[in-house]
Amino acid sequence: MDVHAVDLDSSQVFQDWFIEQIEHVPPEQIVDALEGIGSDTAYIRALIVSYWRRTPQYDRLLKRCLTMGDVVANEVAKGFAVYQRSVNIMMEGGAHMHARLAEMRGALAFSLRRLSQVPVTDLLIEAQIGIYLPTAVLYLNEQNFEESLQYASQALFLAEQIKGAVSVARTRASLISCHSAAGHVETTIALAQDDRRQQFRYGWRFTELALANSLFLLGNYPEAVATLTDLTQRVDGVHEQRARSLLQQKAAFWGVGGLEGDVFPTLPGEEPFGWMTEVMRGMMRATALPREGREAEERASQFATVIQLCRLAEDEGRRIYQWQRAFAKWAAATAHLGRGEFSAAAGALERIGDVPAELFDLRVLSLGAGLDLALTWAAPGDWSVARMEAGLRQVFAEVEERRYASAPGLARLLHRWHPTAAAYLALMPEPVGACAFAIRDVMKVGQQNVVFDDVVLPPVYACDLVLRALDFDLRRDFSFVQSDPGGSRRKKKELRQQVGEVTVWRQPVSAVRIAYGLLTHQKEAYHLRARSVVQSYGVRPSTSAMYPMIGALEEVELAVRALLEGYLTPKGLAARMLEIR
Repeated sequence: MDVHAVDLDSSQVFQDWFIEQIEHVPPEQIVDALEGIGSDTAYIRALIVSYWRRTPQYDRLLKRCLTMGDVVANEVAKGFAVYQRSVNIMMEGGAHMHARLAEMRGALAFSLRRLSQVPVTDLLIEAQIGIYLPTAVLYLNEQNFEESLQYASQALFLAEQIKGAVSVARTRASLISCHSAAGHVETTIALAQDDRRQQFRYGWRFTELALANSLFLLGNYPEAVATLTDLTQRVDGVHEQRARSLLQQKAAFWGVGGLEGDVFPTLPGEEPFGWMTEVMRGMMRATALPREGREAEERASQFATVIQLCRLAEDEGRRIYQWQRAFAKWAAATAHLGRGEFSAAAGALERIGDVPAELFDLRVLSLGAGLDLALTWAAPGDWSVARMEAGLRQVFAEVEERRYASAPGLARLLHRWHPTAAAYLALMPEPVGACAFAIRDVMKVGQQNVVFDDVVLPPVYACDLVLRALDFDLRRDFSFVQSDPGGSRRKKKELRQQVGEVTVWRQPVSAVRIAYGLLTHQKEAYHLRARSVVQSYGVRPSTSAMYPMIGALEEVELAVRALLEGYLTPKGLAARMLEIR
């Protein structure tokens, strides 16, 4: 290794040489050799290499360059120091976090002014790059994505001008992170895929995390999991933990795993999302329990835990992004729906606001919760089935046009948490094709009662489930367990299903709910489809005995017939259902 033969002033020459040497020589040795030269330029290069590879000499070199009389040396060192300090400040949080980060921005702005007075050299440009990158991170923390992307893009432009392979790779990785945080999923994936084709990659582990996260947002769960699984097999330590943490969080979000074991702790440099995993664990525990019998109380309790965790996420002043707030509002709304608290659910959904366009998973879920609410009798008067349906149609139409998106994946996600909404999308005129499988959730009742294609329900159990699907809160002595403890109990077990690593209690959907939603439209095609749905699936099971709930079911059937024949409006039906309850 002949360091004396290398042109230290040329970023292209030096960085190409470094990439070649690092394959054979420990970075500590390269740093020692540079220090041995003794010039200001050599000390700057030594600091840069030490920073790139986190060598033991870093702290000593940082202090030396900060105190040298060379402006470029000072500002290269300051850029590194501010970046690390900013990360620490963000992780510590606290009441004065934003003021301290504003001080860091001020220090970086001063650095740029100093550098503007120095003759332009490759090292000067590298120093500017070292200021632009932490500035981008600081704006990212403030969720000022436009400024963040501008600084990261300018850093990449400068790196390409000096043709420094390491500088280009480093700034590309930073730009990918900025796009990922801003929710630009298609851009993130395209840049990450391009980064995979490069001969030299910097921070590629974080790029793979950003790629996987973007695939999750687009509903492409299998490819995202494959990306993270591959990453866990190629790295160890902190990077492996980050990958496993994201796997755990997304498995919980999709309701297929992440239920067991400790929640991975938040690591330096990332926003805390362990609370999100805890929220989804509560959702999974709740949906593993039936809506009837003694377990219904535990189900309601788990949903209450979800609501409390969502409140704490903001009450404790966590550093969370807009999409995480949208997640919290959706989860709280879904939990309120699970508890039959429809006004509270409406309030939570109204506070979500506009979800960024490329966050398809949250758009599907928030609209799905809204459709679920609109299909209930107790929905607020201005809560429109048509509006929620239009929103979901729009999302799935956009998904079909996105290269990396998966409509079937997003349909599965919707169905996991909002099966009634998914069934509605499958049965409405011009249905969403990706949701076709959700038809299986709708009960066919009458002389024989069947759901999920192959689960035959005893009459009393079917009666109970129909009323529960219509949000009737049956008393314990009305429950099928009390009146038919034999066959019905065995059938009850057949509604349990293994989804991934977790158990789900499948909730049958009543055709009445779908027909009601269709009839709220003013279009004849929807009314015809409503009649077809009622005819195909039925309203109430046929029974040979008078169970306590039969009177309520007869009232439901009479009201639905009146609605179909035009003697009752959808609002009138909703009012009558609320009276019967």
